[in-house]
Amino acid sequence: MSEAKRFWIVGPRTTAAVVVGVAFIVGGLAGASVLREFGRGERAGGPRSLPGMKLAHAPVEEAEEGREPGKASERTIAQFAKALALTAAQTAAVDSVSAHEFAAVSAIRDETWPRMQAVLDETRLRIDSILTPDQRARYHEMLARIEERSKREQAAQDSGPKPASKP
Repeated sequence: MSEAKRFWIVGPRTTAAVVVGVAFIVGGLAGASVLREFGRGERAGGPRSLPGMKLAHAPVEEAEEGREPGKASERTIAQFAKALALTAAQTAAVDSVSAHEFAAVSAIRDETWPRMQAVLDETRLRIDSILTPDQRARYHEMLARIEERSKREQAAQDSGPKPASKP
């Protein structure tokens, strides 16, 4: 067997380790995404999301909020470093790893985003076709309210922790 072909042959343990590692990373990213989107539950007497609701592509959303897409805020990095008592070198290394991870995830998101958006658009159109004109108008109002509430909640979350209220 040639040297080049032997290079690609791996044992079952190596294959299993790679599969478990990839599954762990994908699961973590999926879990974080689901928690971010749905983890806050229902608030103010209305649902957090509706079928066919528009989602913002993260880099666009970050740019609209005045943040550099993919760049963790200094506050976030500082909180993380403080919670784990990281050294300056560790903090810089974690920031570098985070930037690399963001680039990898962004590439995947950029590749899949048009398909996701197409499914959401199709869902909205199909729901619209089922509803009466009055129901359709209320549905679109609901979508607009939820989108606005989500933006307000994100802005409040990004502005930092609130001071504790006094009893």
